[in-house]
Amino acid sequence: MDLQSILSKLFANAHAVGIEGVFQFVFAQDLAFWSEVRDTSRTGAGRHSAPDVTIEVAERDFLGIMGGTANVEELFASARLKITGNMGLATLLPQIISNARRGAAAAKVSMNQRYPTPARLSERVSIAQPVQREVVRIAHTDMPVARFKTEYLQHGTPVVISDALQDWPLFTMGREASLEHFAELQGITRHGDYVKKTFSTDRDFRSTSMAAFIASLDTPAKPGDTPAYMGNNIVPEKLLKLINYPQYFSRDKFIAPRIWIGPKGTLTPLHRDDTDNLFAQVWGQKSFILAAPHHRPALGTWSTSPKGGLDGCDFNPDAPDYQRFPAARDVPFLRVVLQAGDLLFLPEGWFHQVESVSTSLSVNFWVNSGRGW
Repeated sequence: MDLQSILSKLFANAHAVGIEGVFQFVFAQDLAFWSEVRDTSRTGAGRHSAPDVTIEVAERDFLGIMGGTANVEELFASARLKITGNMGLATLLPQIISNARRGAAAAKVSMNQRYPTPARLSERVSIAQPVQREVVRIAHTDMPVARFKTEYLQHGTPVVISDALQDWPLFTMGREASLEHFAELQGITRHGDYVKKTFSTDRDFRSTSMAAFIASLDTPAKPGDTPAYMGNNIVPEKLLKLINYPQYFSRDKFIAPRIWIGPKGTLTPLHRDDTDNLFAQVWGQKSFILAAPHHRPALGTWSTSPKGGLDGCDFNPDAPDYQRFPAARDVPFLRVVLQAGDLLFLPEGWFHQVESVSTSLSVNFWVNSGRGW
């Protein structure tokens, strides 16, 4: 099948998830195609006069992506795929590819619309547990897999496992020694009012050298500005050898780990994910504010899709508006600060707000644990 036909199939149903724009693919100096996504999609040969996103990638790597043998995020991180233009729109490319490879065709969804949040089974689990007032901290040597599963995983209870990264080269070598491993890698950074536009594709995303971004971390942001944040990027293959998957789940349950890098003050507002999470603090400190799943009705919760999954909240535990959210007075928020070397187990359904207390690098592992929640 030729490249134009592949692109036509790739973007055939992209509008179904609320994507609109012109994607241009440049495979070589004289080999380019574009796909325009509106209510319907069309694809043409050559260079488009006004593309929203331009993607430069070798033909072999693109065919690997479509054949399932290459990962678009990994190719980007290693600088084998370059993106210019609307980075917010570009961040949807993995979803477009995933839908096309599965042959998915869904009812149209607006990527930036809020939907009612459906209840989850994890809410029934958490409401049946004793009220938790703190997140306990247990040394890694005192947390064998059997204890983790029976005392914490089974009941969906958060826990901090300390001294858990002693076998990670990325942790033991320290920040300065590890910088050489970030050379030639790139990531996507968030800028501007990304806190107010949480989970929206309207955020100011930029393609940034990882090494250059890390070098800039100790330069304070201007007064009143939210510092830039390299959040939720895939851990590049070059760095995978410097980390270790936690022992508490079998390897086949893990989703590709993600890396989070930022200075003091970066913030992700209160929200919840749809899988279990093991969050490893490599450099610096990070503050978490947690709330149990069954407090959903009190927190002004909304979803990014009709079926839920990624759920945001309008309630801010650091600036509570009890007039608007009176039921939030009864929510026992748990506060915990992760130190370098800590591993936080954050069960599916738990709401969390995250802030960097200092210059910070974290790696998290979302897990398809298959608990049936």
